[in-house]
Amino acid sequence: MISVAEGPGEAIRWPLVDRDAELAEIAAHVGRGRSVLVTGPPGTGTSRLLHEAFARLAPGERTTGHGDLVRLLRQCPRGPQERRAPGRPAGGTTPRVLVVDDVHALDAAACDALASLVREGRIRLLAGAPFGAPLPAALAALFREGALGPVTARPFDQAGTTRALRARLGSQVATDTAARLGELTGGNPLLLTELVEASAADGTLRPAQGLWHWRGPAPRPAARVVRAVRRLLGPLDAEERELVALLALGGPLSDDLPLVARLAAPAKRLDRRAVIAAEPVGRGTRLRLCQPLCGETVLADLPAGTARELRRRLADALEETCGPGTQPAGTAALLSVTLRVDAGRTPSAGRLRTAAEVALLRHDFATAERYARLALEEAVPAPRAPRAPRAPRARDVDAASALLLGRALSGQGRGADAEAVLAAADGRTADILAARVRNLAWELRRPEAAAALAERVPGGTAGVLRAVTGLLRDRVDEVAAAGEAALRGAGGAGTAQACVPVAAFARVETGGGTAALALLERCRQVEGWRDEDRHAYLAVGAYAAVEAGDDHGARLFLDRMRRTDASYDLCRRVRADVTRARAHRARGRLPEAVALLRRAAAVRGGQDWFTTRPWVLAQLAGALAEAGDVSEALLTLVEVRLSVRQAPRYPLADDGVALEEAGVLGRAGDLPGAIHRAEEVARRSAAAGRRATALAALHLLARLGRAEVAAGRLAGLGDALACPLGGLRAAHVRALAHRDAGLLDDLARRWAARGRFPLAAESASRAHGLWREAGRSRAARASSVACGEFLSLAGGVPLPGWAACPGSAPPAGRARLTPREHEVASLAAAGMTNADIARRLTVSVRTVENHLHRVYGKLGVTSRSGLHERIDAPAGSPQPVRE
Repeated sequence: MISVAEGPGEAIRWPLVDRDAELAEIAAHVGRGRSVLVTGPPGTGTSRLLHEAFARLAPGERTTGHGDLVRLLRQCPRGPQERRAPGRPAGGTTPRVLVVDDVHALDAAACDALASLVREGRIRLLAGAPFGAPLPAALAALFREGALGPVTARPFDQAGTTRALRARLGSQVATDTAARLGELTGGNPLLLTELVEASAADGTLRPAQGLWHWRGPAPRPAARVVRAVRRLLGPLDAEERELVALLALGGPLSDDLPLVARLAAPAKRLDRRAVIAAEPVGRGTRLRLCQPLCGETVLADLPAGTARELRRRLADALEETCGPGTQPAGTAALLSVTLRVDAGRTPSAGRLRTAAEVALLRHDFATAERYARLALEEAVPAPRAPRAPRAPRARDVDAASALLLGRALSGQGRGADAEAVLAAADGRTADILAARVRNLAWELRRPEAAAALAERVPGGTAGVLRAVTGLLRDRVDEVAAAGEAALRGAGGAGTAQACVPVAAFARVETGGGTAALALLERCRQVEGWRDEDRHAYLAVGAYAAVEAGDDHGARLFLDRMRRTDASYDLCRRVRADVTRARAHRARGRLPEAVALLRRAAAVRGGQDWFTTRPWVLAQLAGALAEAGDVSEALLTLVEVRLSVRQAPRYPLADDGVALEEAGVLGRAGDLPGAIHRAEEVARRSAAAGRRATALAALHLLARLGRAEVAAGRLAGLGDALACPLGGLRAAHVRALAHRDAGLLDDLARRWAARGRFPLAAESASRAHGLWREAGRSRAARASSVACGEFLSLAGGVPLPGWAACPGSAPPAGRARLTPREHEVASLAAAGMTNADIARRLTVSVRTVENHLHRVYGKLGVTSRSGLHERIDAPAGSPQPVRE
């Protein structure tokens, strides 16, 4: 039950959220005359769910759960004895509903009496038991007979965590705060409750400018958090405690790591108790804590000497697995150094720099600063005699460590400190000059000064720096032309690979996606690609393909991106997530888009020319509104506007934000506000030569009801109209302006041929309305049927209010998937068996089967193989083990 002690005799009861699916499942079982068994991992609120379901019944159907159970059972009314199916009520009687929590703990006599009354139809049982607890024989028999329907209370997903926090705190919660709290607690309602209440009490969770922000956990867990953790974990023996501490220190660890392999028996016990999860990865298995907060609490209880020894042993084990004489790679390098430093030993300057570099890729800028400063101390010897303090000179500074320190400070928003550190180093080296340019442009918000300094950068780096500063100064034509110059060989070695992706990004704006793809194709055969430049090339390629309406090309780019993604490089992950989300939104696959954008929006720091934090948040708001969750979309706009004030001016991204805001307002019913913003974006973008954004704004303006105005402004957009998708947008604007129902029907088919099913449905819906006005009933019916088909192909995406008309709802059985249904379907599409899915989600196999049965009906498929076309496997999902 989600309630926490606030003080002696006081309690705070959180609003019940994100339990509609479970409550509907319970009501459906009861409505069919079945009893219900609600299970779930400890702390997921099974008791609260039972009592909420009980409270929603009519008073005459309830039987109180207080007092002696056997006495209450004897009071249940008897009907005439007759032959009937199990669970069917006796003639002339209304079966009572009885709530019995912790039913697994009942004695045999009570269980026999319960089972007898359920079979006679005199009661319907709402029973609760912990996940995996063995049921008494009499109740297990009811379960096998189908008289006891299973319902699983699951932990919150990220959306549920956000809703729970917002319901408790009363206002919007920063996206990264919700993500961190959800990750640390594993979505467990009890842990989330205790951690939030403790953080609000100690001031680490507080509101600022309309948003709740969390600074992070306190050095020592609060007493209420410790109590909750002990309640969830139960008693731990020495080996179980050691394994939990190891996973707290190392995060997910392979079960074949020698230090972990010897703890196989406690690992199995903890897995059965849902304390840890064993996930298949490749041909092996990875162990992780289901709730990392539990590990942090156990670790805090260890004696200091024991904790140091455990850190040392884990660092040794990690380094040995990488082979003799080799350094751990990626996250292992960072983890190894962290363990050594926390154990009181300072690694070499080289290893500290490697760890700082990985920390920068993970956007863990505070850790990167810590190790860069330690590397500076290790690399620069102390003076022989005490001297008066003086400013460091270039020859005193380890340039590589200073570069890392400057980047770490810049990532934390400390631009002035970063400039001081970088300027004190040898400012003539290309890497340090490039870091100064980026810091000037993004953190100090001085793009003109950054552009001037970029001219001093030697080698091919100068080209990409000039392109990025050009985007910030809204000179997209110059940036697009720079790609052509780079391909001709101007600027030196490496310029084309670094510069062309940025130039192609600008080319999407000036000439459309097709022109950008042509520019990228000319660069494809150039040799000498760096990993960073190749990933940027693929991200822009996928983005341009989506804008060109080339879904096949977009899939090819996205597939190649998956092979180059690094789990610890958050910049790459954000680029990939945002691009995939853009492709999903275009086709109406909104649950996938929202999930990807939530993950991308949870990443803070590290400004980038491809997308910015305000732009990511705005895209999340837009996707939420398109999915029908307008209230959350409007709340997300609060965070968007705050983020815009904190970010540097970037006109292309700023207009992208405004365009998303216009879409949200339009779907919320604020048509004047939406029209005003769309008109502003169209005007600014056209004046700056960003013709693709201007066309998108005019297209939205026409759909909002100002088609005549939008059609009059299409002239002058030039190459943007030559792109296939640009041509369709322009034709759509003109069809709306001329109120041409026949052309709108034709455009609906053309949109569908490009995979743009939401726009196809909207066009058909508008045609339906126009045919009805003209008295053409047969044509109106045909348009309505087409609209429903396109909505089904889009997964049941709702039409925006400005385009909805009667008869445009999706056909029955093809509604959108619930979050849990989508999660199960995604794992099934990834190749996991029902048993694997049940273990991962801590539900029963029967629950997985029930979810898949509903998914097949909604998506119109008959087997797992059909899911691959309709559902994406989640990023990082485990692949099936192949013998």
